[in-house]
Amino acid sequence: MPPPPPPPPRQDFPAFPFAPYPIQSEFMSFLYSALSSGPRALALLESPTGTGKTLSIICSALQWLLDRRDAAPERANGSVPAAAGGEDDDEPDWMRDFTPLPPKKGAGKKSETHPWRRQGTKKVGGSEKSEGTGENDGEEEFLVDEYESDGEEGTRPHAAGKRAHRGGGGSSSSESEDEEEEEEATPKVYFTSRTHSQLSQFVRELKRTDFSGKLRTVCLGSRKSLCINKDVQKLGSANRINERCLELQKNKKSSKIKVEGDNKKGHRTKTSCGCPMLRNRSLQKQFRSEVSDHGALDIEDLAQIGRKIGTCPYYGARDMVRSADLVVLPYQSLLLKSARESLGLNLKNSVVIIDEAHNLADSLTSMYNSKVTSSQVSGYANKLFFTETGVGDLNHGQQHGEGSSITSFQALADFLRSLLYCNDDGRIIVARHKPGGHSEDAYIKFVMLCAEKTFSEVTDDAHAVIMAGGTLQPIEETRLRLFPGLLPSDIKFFSCNHIVPPESILPIAVPCGPSGKKFDFSHSSRSSPTMIEELGRFLCNIATIVPEGIVVFFSSYDYEKQVYDAWMASGTISKISKKKHVFREPRSSVDVEMILNKYKEAIQSCCSKGSGDTSVNGALLMAVVGGKISEGINFSDGMGRCVVMVGLPYPSPDDVELMETIKHIGNYSSTSSVAGDDESSSRDDECKVEPGFGILRKSGKSGQEYYENLCMKAVNQCIGRAIRHVNDYAAMLLVDSRYSHTSSSRGFSCPVEKLPQWIKTRLTCGQNYGEVHRLLLQFFKINKQIH
Repeated sequence: MPPPPPPPPRQDFPAFPFAPYPIQSEFMSFLYSALSSGPRALALLESPTGTGKTLSIICSALQWLLDRRDAAPERANGSVPAAAGGEDDDEPDWMRDFTPLPPKKGAGKKSETHPWRRQGTKKVGGSEKSEGTGENDGEEEFLVDEYESDGEEGTRPHAAGKRAHRGGGGSSSSESEDEEEEEEATPKVYFTSRTHSQLSQFVRELKRTDFSGKLRTVCLGSRKSLCINKDVQKLGSANRINERCLELQKNKKSSKIKVEGDNKKGHRTKTSCGCPMLRNRSLQKQFRSEVSDHGALDIEDLAQIGRKIGTCPYYGARDMVRSADLVVLPYQSLLLKSARESLGLNLKNSVVIIDEAHNLADSLTSMYNSKVTSSQVSGYANKLFFTETGVGDLNHGQQHGEGSSITSFQALADFLRSLLYCNDDGRIIVARHKPGGHSEDAYIKFVMLCAEKTFSEVTDDAHAVIMAGGTLQPIEETRLRLFPGLLPSDIKFFSCNHIVPPESILPIAVPCGPSGKKFDFSHSSRSSPTMIEELGRFLCNIATIVPEGIVVFFSSYDYEKQVYDAWMASGTISKISKKKHVFREPRSSVDVEMILNKYKEAIQSCCSKGSGDTSVNGALLMAVVGGKISEGINFSDGMGRCVVMVGLPYPSPDDVELMETIKHIGNYSSTSSVAGDDESSSRDDECKVEPGFGILRKSGKSGQEYYENLCMKAVNQCIGRAIRHVNDYAAMLLVDSRYSHTSSSRGFSCPVEKLPQWIKTRLTCGQNYGEVHRLLLQFFKINKQIH
């Protein structure tokens, strides 16, 4: 008898806090259906930022989890008899793998029990203990205390690889009491994103739904975000905080306490951690209890509770993973195998949801990259020299990063560990000191070119993997780097239009400037004085008709500087400044917030003057593709009424790592590469660096397409910064004649075919500047009347 099919996809999602837009209902239904098609389902969902993507994910994925729980009531009540052989062969896999929560005790009571309180405990070896969850990570002080009896030989046995909750958790607050373990809830939903701020946004959206009180949620963060030991926190960098945390745990003290009972005398070894925030296990229990009394909490909430109680929220949150239904955590904690083992994450039969998935391939490969600089291979020798000669270099530690001996040794250890990867997806790159007095360190680096094998560790275990993002196009770039073995038809893909009406978006391909000069910002033409002058003339003109803020993206910091210097010399900046205050994206990420605040204040101050002011009408921000502004900043409303993309930002062909990736994807035979020493390269043919354009010409179609996809992925990220909500409106100008081509002379595909659907369907190609000017004038006139 075949197993019964899973229930059909839902069309209604009652947890959604308001009436959803049609595209939100479509998104939720597609996601629910994808989860139901597991095991090992893989789906990519693209929903433009501002369309309620996060809320749609929550309401569909968690509804699926609850429906699976409701679909197995007999198992939840423990009333299903065991089949012969211990298992019912007619039961579908998704039910067999599901472990529902035990029935709630005291069901007759009027008060509702919080979801964390509904979890049962189990005893191991006569006492309530926890099962092992992987590596100890230097946390031996959290193991069950060893018991030595005066009347017995040897020690009391305890299961190897098993450890108790770090903060205790038994019914008594005494540290000597047995620890209790809560049953693991399966399946779980793991939600991961790149930054802590994105995780906090997810928790805020979760609190808007009923799931915040129905499901047990725990949010994991880094030590840097959750450490409350002031002496450790003041170290600043994540590496130093991690090192000091582990050092404190190893610097623990042991003492023996006499115990009596059952006509026996003995003593128990008591171990206390070197970190004061972990010495009192009863406080860890109190932390978990207080967290359990609340609904979903983000990282800042956990840190605040930890400070109030005086116990470590980092380890307190880790202890709650086992019994959680929903785990919210950063990329590295989920995607790195060693981190999963350390945290005790069990992906088996669970759902993994990866947000901001356009960053996934880069993030995953970089996690396995390792680099050792010359100042780290030589750091010990330098220190010995300075010590023996009495000559000190006060700036040595500052010039070469953190200057920690542990950090340098860890870098070497990471590199050696990288060499153990048993696959052909890695390369070793050696860069020597460059001639001409450059201060750059020489280095040896292991780079992971393709994340297929490491990502398969997640997809093989999980019931389903959902990759979501505001801009996933072109998805072929993601497929080639994460699951090249799958055909495009094997991947479930969903893309929707934006919630804003068509009249609120105006994408235009701009092939030429006001004087009729054809725009060509290819590598060979972009530095032409006439090209830079024509671009300046174009921006001077549109600055008069575009209200509020204009963001202009350039392909690199160097090119942005070249253009700005030329405009300063020619007076173009002065002309633009008569209508827009001009700002530039700084190279240092530390200064980005300050510049953005000044940019925003300039726009707001101009708008407050009223429409009768005909002088300065806003601000213009010169930004860089791949910089901080292009990735993490939202230019909603007046912050980005117009986004200008200058040229096609193809990556530099001089990037050795990129070229090795293209050779790998394009089945281009290669060996190790040496960068920065042309003389050595000529002597060592097998390690010679071939010019990037030569590699692109010789690589297969997949390698060339990958190169194109990287470019358009960057374009999509930049132009998607402008529209952020249903009442927003903006123009998007793609300034280069290549955007209007249907094909390329080099055989490359048409760039606009790789634009997001919601932009591509509304794209207009201006035949000349006069048409572009007219379209912009009409667009902002209409939207000013509407909004």
